[in-house]
Amino acid sequence: MATRTDEAPEFPFGTSPFRHSFIVVLWAVWAALNVNEYVGDAFEFPAFLLALLTGVLLGVALFAWVTRTKHGEKARRLYDDAPLGQQLLVSVVLSVLLIALVFGLDTTDVSPLLLQVAFISVIFGYHQSKFASAYARLE
Repeated sequence: MATRTDEAPEFPFGTSPFRHSFIVVLWAVWAALNVNEYVGDAFEFPAFLLALLTGVLLGVALFAWVTRTKHGEKARRLYDDAPLGQQLLVSVVLSVLLIALVFGLDTTDVSPLLLQVAFISVIFGYHQSKFASAYARLE
């Protein structure tokens, strides 16, 4: 079984805010390319911005839940200490739920691209919150 430590998490670009800003630039370029490609054809610009903002806020809220509440910390600890097979099972179950959500949105004529934008923004918001929290502890 793996043990959890309270060390600073490892990031792909280290803990330098300058190098870490590459993630912010990458997300902004991705959002701009999506606007250029899809907005106007599949959905309107306010819906796109709402999906971006909602996704980032959900990512920040998810990070806050995982780090600030007893249930969130317990869920994270259970996932981190679980064997690889159980972690894969959790990932498959969450993927099936995401696919069901995409199917449900598609049957109600909501663009799945909005869900994609929100999902990528959730990942971005969670990652940015995790970095900001770790960076604040380092100083």
